Amino acid sequence: MERSLNRLKSILDQLEIDANAADQINKQRKSHYYLQDEAMFDEKLFPINSSSYYAYVKYTQKRLDHLQKLLSTKHMEFCDALMAELEEQISSLITAIKSNDNRHNDSEYRLDRRNRLNKQKTQAKAKFKKQTKAVLMSSHQLYAKLAEFRGFERRLQDMVQVKELELAKTKKHDTSSMQQELLTLHQRLGRCRKAISDVEKQIEDSEKTR
Repeated sequence: MERSLNRLKSILDQLEIDANAADQINKQRKSHYYLQDEAMFDEKLFPINSSSYYAYVKYTQKRLDHLQKLLSTKHMEFCDALMAELEEQISSLITAIKSNDNRHNDSEYRLDRRNRLNKQKTQAKAKFKKQTKAVLMSSHQLYAKLAEFRGFERRLQDMVQVKELELAKTKKHDTSSMQQELLTLHQRLGRCRKAISDVEKQIEDSEKTR
């Protein structure tokens, strides 16, 4: 078993170097932030939780030291089980460190996808806001036009009323030109009311599409 311990110690020494190098690379990766809450290993394999490979290597090294102490005190009944656990932990560490790039590439893809979706949502919100603003501006313009036409209508009605009073006071043989003027006013009033009706319909249609 002493030879096996030396073999595991040599592997862990190299894993310490590899784990430290992988951790340094991961610190430069944006995607690593999104992996920090994801467990690297099953909790049955490692009772600790860290986003650093180095922490798992150090934990395994401490267990190897504990195994050496057990051997020195001849507690052989625990050694075989602990040796099997250490070999499984070391094997998992080797696999995880080798897969580090793939793990982060997958996270990079998810991060990019999330950023694209967020950008699309932001653009969609901006487009909707712009469209809503355009509809509101159009509606505002229609109401302004409606108010303007109604102002024309009131003035024309006043002009018709004045012309009708003048016509009533005028002698019959002098009324032809005034009657023509009154007819013209009524025609203008009719066109104005038609324009008001058209604008009211536009406003109604605009409000239905909101």
